[in-house]
Amino acid sequence: MKNLLLCVLLGAFLSGCVSFKSAIPPGYTGDRATISDTFSDHEGSTAHFYVVNKVNGLDIEDSGYKTRVVNYGRGFNMTPTMVSREIAAVEQNITIAGFVQFATDGQAMFGDSMLVSGDIKFTPNVNETYKVNGKLNKKGSEVWLENSKGEIVSEIVKVSPKKS
Repeated sequence: MKNLLLCVLLGAFLSGCVSFKSAIPPGYTGDRATISDTFSDHEGSTAHFYVVNKVNGLDIEDSGYKTRVVNYGRGFNMTPTMVSREIAAVEQNITIAGFVQFATDGQAMFGDSMLVSGDIKFTPNVNETYKVNGKLNKKGSEVWLENSKGEIVSEIVKVSPKKS
């Protein structure tokens, strides 16, 4: 019984550490669109993730975080859990990122995340569904937004590897 109580209290304490905001501004009643995170190259304990993690500078829940929470305690077994969110159909600053999602902290400490992240100005079309997509590569990574037809509709955020 003490262990159960301790687990519940610890869970409540740790859940307070993360404070995500809504991608929709408080009181907004206008038109909306949807942006979905995506993944590729899933190999059991890793996958390439392409996400939105900030809207207008505010941290929002992304699939990297959601996947860590859902898969906690599964060791090297990871099932990607994707997040979709509505956003206001007005010009916004959106932070998009691409990275290798690892199932364990040990993998993350020693693995190459091939992280690419950057801010884009984006005005979504009303009722359109977009997805974050990209390419992760040791020679350079890229991330962008695509519309429902698979067309790239944002600038492409790129990062080149550091030269020694």
